Amino acid sequence: MRGRVVDVGCGNGKFVQRLREDRPDLALLGLDIAPGILAGVPGPVAVADATRLPLATGSTGAALALHMLYHVPDIAGAVRELSRVVARDGLLIVSTNSGRDKAELDDLWQRAAGDVLGTGRGPARISLSARFTLEKAAPLLGEEFGRVETIGLPGTVTVRDPEPVIAHMASYRAWADQHDVPFDATIERARTILADHIAQHGAFEVTCRGGILVCRR
Repeated sequence: MRGRVVDVGCGNGKFVQRLREDRPDLALLGLDIAPGILAGVPGPVAVADATRLPLATGSTGAALALHMLYHVPDIAGAVRELSRVVARDGLLIVSTNSGRDKAELDDLWQRAAGDVLGTGRGPARISLSARFTLEKAAPLLGEEFGRVETIGLPGTVTVRDPEPVIAHMASYRAWADQHDVPFDATIERARTILADHIAQHGAFEVTCRGGILVCRR
């Protein structure tokens, strides 16, 4: 039990693989709700819903929930289930983004959309991670775990060419369509704003604000 680590929502298994390399003494299990993504993950793995884990109560020494809880429809239910399977002296490690993560990208989008719409600033984009931000996470996790330590992991991405940012913004299309924001025109306006900014300042900087939460009883 002490040596068992469960990665809940393991995705493509990059954390499972890293642990296998660094800690071969651990018994690792990868779980994800999507069967297809598990195909390339080194076993053992299993398909599982985060709110109904196929594990006995108190059966794991540590659980990982890394950048995945904001995908779960019932976040509080998933936290309760993680608490159930983690041993009394075990721990849960969670990661997510701050509500202010990559604010420069949101500002750029609003400026570009506002220019296209003629409204000054366009509608604010609501990201999926807003459901479970670093600021919201600690109180929610604290309902099940007596000690929750938040460790910020800030960083800066420096971009000297607009295209990587524009490529990232391609993921905004579905959101733009839902809010009647002309996507292609907004993208082109964002490209122009970025090019002008980089020409003037030499680079465009994006501030990353994420972190991990270490949860114990």
